[in-house]
Amino acid sequence: MHRTSLSVVGLTLFASLSLGCAAKGAAGTDSEPADDETIPQVPVPAANGPKLVALKHGVVVRDRPSPNGKVLGVLRAGGRVSRANDPYSKRSCVGGWYPVRPRGFVCAGDEAGLDLEHPVAKLLAEGPSLERPLPYRYGRVKKGEGVLYAKLPTRDEQVQAEPKLGDMREKEPKRLGPGANDVPLGETFLPTGVPVLAPDAEGVGPDGYRTTATAFLFSGPQTMPAPLTLGAALGASDNRIVKTRSGVAVTASFLVGESAEERRFGITPEGRFIPIDRLGEALGTTWHGVDFSQGSLPVAFAIRNPHTWSLDRGEHPEQLDEEFESKDAVRLSGRFRTVDGTLFYATADDKRWIRHKDLVMVLPRHKFPDFAQPGQKWIDISLANQTLIAWEGRRPVYATLASTGMDRLGDPSTGAPATLQGQFRVRSKHVTRGLDDAELKGEYSISEAPWVLEFADGFAITGSYWQSSFGEPTNFHNITLAPVDAHWLWHWTDVELPEGWHGVSVADDATSPIVYVHK
Repeated sequence: MHRTSLSVVGLTLFASLSLGCAAKGAAGTDSEPADDETIPQVPVPAANGPKLVALKHGVVVRDRPSPNGKVLGVLRAGGRVSRANDPYSKRSCVGGWYPVRPRGFVCAGDEAGLDLEHPVAKLLAEGPSLERPLPYRYGRVKKGEGVLYAKLPTRDEQVQAEPKLGDMREKEPKRLGPGANDVPLGETFLPTGVPVLAPDAEGVGPDGYRTTATAFLFSGPQTMPAPLTLGAALGASDNRIVKTRSGVAVTASFLVGESAEERRFGITPEGRFIPIDRLGEALGTTWHGVDFSQGSLPVAFAIRNPHTWSLDRGEHPEQLDEEFESKDAVRLSGRFRTVDGTLFYATADDKRWIRHKDLVMVLPRHKFPDFAQPGQKWIDISLANQTLIAWEGRRPVYATLASTGMDRLGDPSTGAPATLQGQFRVRSKHVTRGLDDAELKGEYSISEAPWVLEFADGFAITGSYWQSSFGEPTNFHNITLAPVDAHWLWHWTDVELPEGWHGVSVADDATSPIVYVHK
């Protein structure tokens, strides 16, 4: 479930029209549409043309110049998108409805504007990275509550908002290992090797190490430029308290204060400020699934740390010293044997064997749903096994472990914390989106969950920077994946995200990938 649930909408493609049609769209003319049912056809704004900037998080792009228009997508705070020179209409929008690239209309006013020198446009200009498994740097609130300030606070305001402020600075920085963004990726975002902590990786200090003191350091100026009231510019008039373990995305950080009172604050994508000393690093697991660019099914994932066995010396299995790490992908040859009532599967080299009870199996399909046709991408999710397989027709592409609703095979229509079963289409795609607190049993909050693929109202596939127990049902409705897996799947899903947009909805008649959720 999500705080913002986008409906399936029809996308209207723009066509280049005559100059007469362009004149029809001039602001304030009598040729403005007489009702909200008209979807104007206007020229597509040039990619190198003037820009419109979102001044709030989640600015809506609509299919027509009307507050009743269907939602085509959303823009993030600070996000820029190419626009027409002039508004098409000012009906129900004082600043005017601007056609934006490649389709749709945005109302200029409190939520979006044309001034690229606006504080929001300048301080939130740095957007999420679509190239890395985690689009932002993330942290989780350490013991005690955290405060998301609407503006950078003075020392007195900090003491008032944080009664147990004290000296929050860490005495001895600790070294941190690699995270999801340290996993090397190929051109199609498939993982290509073991995680490497490169000297130029994000949060790595001059000594080549990432520590608790450098994890939230960004390049560029380290002091906050004026103004100090970015949150207020975004409509955040009050501070917000977040619980322990809550996840927060950070886009930049700055030092505030003098000498002993100096403190580093991070800016969130929503334009609020949080003290960095209240955050523990959330680097995301480096674990990920397996692709089938080489090899195919069957494959399995290890449960706990299973030993390997030899079945070649006599009738009784001989336990070997070698063991697999928990959740390791184990390629299998397809051979299996039952010895003394125990079922074993052979590894791909046919020299080692693993007990069936120590594996989560992903076997070849012998029966396929009717939609598994050549060229059709579909996502196969087994609630019983907690696995996800990406297919193209009848060819497996990628397999991984997932986490679904806690009541594994329950019925969500009864209120059970379960994932909806059935056949769906991907209906919207978001770089990030906040989670409904029900997904987390109300224990904490998560902002900017990455790589969201929504397939039904309140149900989505989402990357998770706060979990590592994939393969176990731990959510309310959502299906969560490791960051590397979710990032690859998001890109593999053929739903184009227009440049500058943060989320996009899918047309009713579009042939987006099918999501098949079953027992």
